[in-house]
Amino acid sequence: MSLRIKICSDVGGTWSVHGPSPAPVCDLPSLSASIDYARQACDAAPATIELYVDGMYIVAHQERGWPKALVSSEIGRGRPVPADPDPGRAAPWSRLVAWLRRPRHVSTAAGPASLSKHQVSNAAGLRLV
Repeated sequence: MSLRIKICSDVGGTWSVHGPSPAPVCDLPSLSASIDYARQACDAAPATIELYVDGMYIVAHQERGWPKALVSSEIGRGRPVPADPDPGRAAPWSRLVAWLRRPRHVSTAAGPASLSKHQVSNAAGLRLV
């Protein structure tokens, strides 16, 4: 059976760890420090870690020894994402955006599946940028 550990970001910018100790440990300076504390407190036993970070909920499972890195430092991060990606290697979603921007033939005849602006009071336009 694995432990259940909850790590939360607190209002003052500090972190708290709930689970490995009977009482929560508060005022830890960073997420990394919180994870390090939790790993040491449970002797790196298998655990389910719940992270609550600025309204986001993340769950991570760690095997004995906690082999997965849950956070990394600013130093040693992967290579940066280019600001202007190579158009030849465009992401699949960019094809969707191009398709949505493509001019379309619009019928002016009102059929059963179409509505004109006069028929809909809350009609809104969509512009992709």
